[in-house]
Amino acid sequence: MLFLEHLYNLSIVFVIFNLVWGIIVTLPKAFFTGFNSNNPLNHFLSALKFLLLSNLTFSKCLQCIQENSMSIFELTFTYIIGGTVLSLYIIGKLNKKKSMLSIVSNMGFSEKFNINSNNLKNLKYENHIAGITIVFFTACIAFPLFGEIINNNPLNIWFYNTIEGLYQAPILKGVFGIFGMFFMASIFQKGIATVKDLLMKLTGQKPKEMGKNPLEEVFKNATSNPFSESKKSEKIDIDDDLYVDFEEMDEKEN
Repeated sequence: MLFLEHLYNLSIVFVIFNLVWGIIVTLPKAFFTGFNSNNPLNHFLSALKFLLLSNLTFSKCLQCIQENSMSIFELTFTYIIGGTVLSLYIIGKLNKKKSMLSIVSNMGFSEKFNINSNNLKNLKYENHIAGITIVFFTACIAFPLFGEIINNNPLNIWFYNTIEGLYQAPILKGVFGIFGMFFMASIFQKGIATVKDLLMKLTGQKPKEMGKNPLEEVFKNATSNPFSESKKSEKIDIDDDLYVDFEEMDEKEN
């Protein structure tokens, strides 16, 4: 029960953080830059966001440990839950961006949204950022002094207190609680899918192909020449989140 409550509290942190990040970062960025691609800025904001999530995840794990008397096993499992949630969230975000770029490209809107091969290439930088984020979270656990410095930095404290303050608001608490449950469901779904794919790779089995995206077929038929020979569309693996992300999706990023 303790670990389930810990997972729920982490879900609340992620949900509210996305709301706060969208208000103070995503919306101002869209206002000042429009939807023009700015790779250095995009990479910087992605790195900052993931690192802040890493800090907040560590802080929430640390709070859970400090408020409860735990054995070494329970303490370790608390950090494992935090690292797993952080990893699955970041992987899901990267897969969603890749899926969105692929869908837009296959629907024939590449020129309209300025999608080219560099966009998919830029995702490699975010993969490195994601890896660094996980290493950063692990370093906070492995080196207590480093973790204490990260936990007490002003930016982390501000986000943590803001999240706690919003969650304690009478009306918002119920709303965020519902979104937190959806987030938990999506984490369980992604976790099961990840374990299943890993087991299939270990046993040498090939993952089953996903069915064609019906939206892709509709747009393809609407934009194609009815007198020309239709081409076979590429199958797309879409990662659907079961929770509300609160972020403005910018298809031109990365």
